[in-house]
Order: sequence, then C-alpha cells, then structure tokens
Amino acid sequence: MLVRSVSVCPTCHGRGQIIDEPCPECQSSGEIQREEVLTVNVPIGVEEGMALRIPGHGMPSEEKGGVPGDLFVIVHTKPDPRFERAGADLWREEIVTVPEAVLGTLRTVPTLYGNAEVTIPPGTQPDSVLRLAGKGLPEFGGRSRGDLYLRLRIRIPEHLSARERELYQQLRALAGAGSRSHAPHRGV
Repeated sequence: MLVRSVSVCPTCHGRGQIIDEPCPECQSSGEIQREEVLTVNVPIGVEEGMALRIPGHGMPSEEKGGVPGDLFVIVHTKPDPRFERAGADLWREEIVTVPEAVLGTLRTVPTLYGNAEVTIPPGTQPDSVLRLAGKGLPEFGGRSRGDLYLRLRIRIPEHLSARERELYQQLRALAGAGSRSHAPHRGV
C-alpha cells in the first residue's frame, strides 16, 4: 500500500524560496502590522449604520506587491435624549396641559439650532403633530434639511385640589348644558 502525504514546507512556508537573512521586522512574512491614526471626514447628514470607505488602508493584497484593500468605517451616532431621528427628520414629544390644549398657548421648544417659539392652537387634540420646517438634520448628499415634528401629548391631572375639582365640575355642567340645548327636540 502506497500513501502519499502533502504538507507545507516548514522552512519556506510554501513560497518555494528560502531567505537566508530574514527581515527582523516581518520575519520573512512580507507583512508588518502597525497601528495607524487616520482622520476621517464624515459627510454631512450621514446616517446610523452607514459605511464610509477609506481606499488603500485595508488588509494587504494576497498577491506579492499588490495594492492593499479598503478600510470600511461603520458610523454610529450618539442619541440625543431630546429627539428621535427618522432619516433627516427629528421627532419630539411635547406634553401640554388640558387648559393649554383647550385655549392654545405659546411654547418654547429646543431645536438643534437653538430654541424656537411654537404656537399650540386652541382646540389641540391628543397626538396632534406640529411641523417645524427645516429644523431637522441636513439630508445626506443634499442641500436641504429635514423637519422637526412635535407630537403633542395631553397631560390629564391625576390629583386635583378642591378648587380644581370645583372648576372641572363647573366645566362639566356647562358642557352638559350646551349639549342639551343643541339636542334635537322630540315631540310627545
């Protein structure tokens, strides 16, 4: 029985040549590992998870004297507790009281570019959305900006003072009287 075995030469490591005086840095591997500090220009409007390609700074080529590959940097953005991002648009939840929703109010809200005055109109309903045009992030590859959207949540008081309870009871009585006066008349 004849058995044939193939293995890599321990001296030349399969290269077919032996180096009498190996390089002290690479030990004849032809590769030197070193750390490099790079400055990466992150384009305006880049989004979470995008990959930025840096040519020539990747792994070495498998062919002798070949060009190194590319390095890819994955972008991770730090969240801002004031906003939620949706592409170039930003969302913010704004809580208003019942009187503010009923009567309307002027509210100062933060944006990425400083504070902005927003008019909350009378009769605002729960989960209404107000749009502040151009107050979002710059769009990737474009020249425009996204918008800032305010989702209005109405805070219903859980604990009322005696005076507040009295006023809400008066409002309920007024609302009940108004609905009875507008009810269709039914003859007997």
